[in-house]
Amino acid sequence: MVRACVVFGIGAVAGALLIDCLIPGVFGDYPVAYAIAMLTTAEQQVAYMLSRNQGMKYRVLIADDHAIMREGVRALLQSDGSVEVVAAVDNGRDAVRLAVALKPDLAVMELTMPQMDGLSAIRELVHHAVPTRILVLTTHKTEEHVRASLKAGAWGYVVKDAGAAELMLAIHSVAQGRKFISPAVTECIVAGYLSADCVQAGAGSPSDVLTPREKQVLKLIAAGRRNREIAESLSVSVKTVERHRANLMTKLDLHSTAALTVFAIKDATLSAT
Repeated sequence: MVRACVVFGIGAVAGALLIDCLIPGVFGDYPVAYAIAMLTTAEQQVAYMLSRNQGMKYRVLIADDHAIMREGVRALLQSDGSVEVVAAVDNGRDAVRLAVALKPDLAVMELTMPQMDGLSAIRELVHHAVPTRILVLTTHKTEEHVRASLKAGAWGYVVKDAGAAELMLAIHSVAQGRKFISPAVTECIVAGYLSADCVQAGAGSPSDVLTPREKQVLKLIAAGRRNREIAESLSVSVKTVERHRANLMTKLDLHSTAALTVFAIKDATLSAT
C-alpha cells in the first residue's frame, strides 16, 4: 500500500510539472509546491483545506444533463459541511443564467449538455466577468478537451470516474483559488505532447482527433445539411447528431456552423476521405 502511494505520488509530481510546462499557468505560480502536495492523499488534503477555510461555506452550482449525476454530486457536496448547493441544472444556458444571477463561488460543469455546451457556457461566464470559478466534471479524457477547457477559462478538470475524495479535493482547491487537474488525464496530455513533433512535421491534421462518424457529420454540415437531414442520411437520431455536432465544436474549438464549414473546406485530409 505504501509503495503504491509513493508511485502515485511520483506520477502526480511528474504529471503536474509537465502539464505546467505544456499549459502555462495551470497550477498558478507554484507548480512544484502544488505537485509535491499531491504526495499526500486526497483525504488528507481535504482535511487540511477544511482546517484553513475558517468556517467559510462555498456556494456551488451543478450543471449536468444526467439527473442521476446531478443528484449524486449534490448529495456528495451537501455531505460536506463547507459546501452549499445553490442550484442544479441540466443545460448550459440555464447554468449561465443562474450563475449570472446567483454568482456562486464555483460551478461544477459537464462539457456535453443540450442548448449550450459546457465550453460555450464557460466562455459566456468569462465574457460577463462572472466571479464564479468553473470546475469541469466530465466523461471526456482527451488532451483536446482538457486544453480547450483550460483555454476557455476553467479552473479545474476532473473525470467522472474519479473517487469522491478527488472530487472534493478539486472543489476545495478551485474554491480556494488553486488550479486542479485530475491525475487521470495527465497520461493523455503527455501522449499529446510526445506526438506533437509528428503533427508539426505535417504527419497529422487537426481533423485527426475526430472519429470516422464525426468526420461524416462534419462533411454533411459543410454540405449545408440540417440536423434532421444528417440524421436521416446516417440512420441515427437527431439527438445523436446534436451530440456529434457538440463534440466537433469542442474538439476543434469552433463555435458556429460557418466555422465548421470553413474548417471542412480547408482541411485537405478531410476532403479526401
